[in-house]
Amino acid sequence: MTKIDLTNSIYHDNDAAREHLETLLWPEGPVCPRCGVIGDRITKLQGKSTRPGVYKCKDCRKPFTVTVGTVMERSKVPLCKWVMAAQLMASSKKGMSAKQLERMLGTNYETAWFLFHRLRECAINPTRGPIRGRKQGRRSRRNVHRRQGQERTPQQARAEERSRSFAY
Repeated sequence: MTKIDLTNSIYHDNDAAREHLETLLWPEGPVCPRCGVIGDRITKLQGKSTRPGVYKCKDCRKPFTVTVGTVMERSKVPLCKWVMAAQLMASSKKGMSAKQLERMLGTNYETAWFLFHRLRECAINPTRGPIRGRKQGRRSRRNVHRRQGQERTPQQARAEERSRSFAY
């Protein structure tokens, strides 16, 4: 059993964490999450107004980062916190609570709860890997019965009406 070096820069520096995730997810170089293009059709965007780690696909002309298509997508939590939370949860022998994660990461409870549930959600299906899972949205779950050709129950119809009235 190897010990975790918590002084490693991937747990404290966002750029080092991003580079670590890029080597894990893209061993042969960046891959466009939308069209799957690899190689010379992808350029790294560099400039004063561009945040670090942004790539652009020349085929679909869309920018992307290493977090696109993962549970870390559209999160304001720093990448080093994601990496540390994933490491701590994976190496915990008897499991971990969100409160314990809060104490270990030094964040507030809401952030720890968010990280805990996102990481737990992607660990449900082990074939996806620890950070590749994508949460399914409400709308796709709500419309499952239509895709399968099933009739809606009155309770489902009322719930759908209520959710439509609260839509932003």
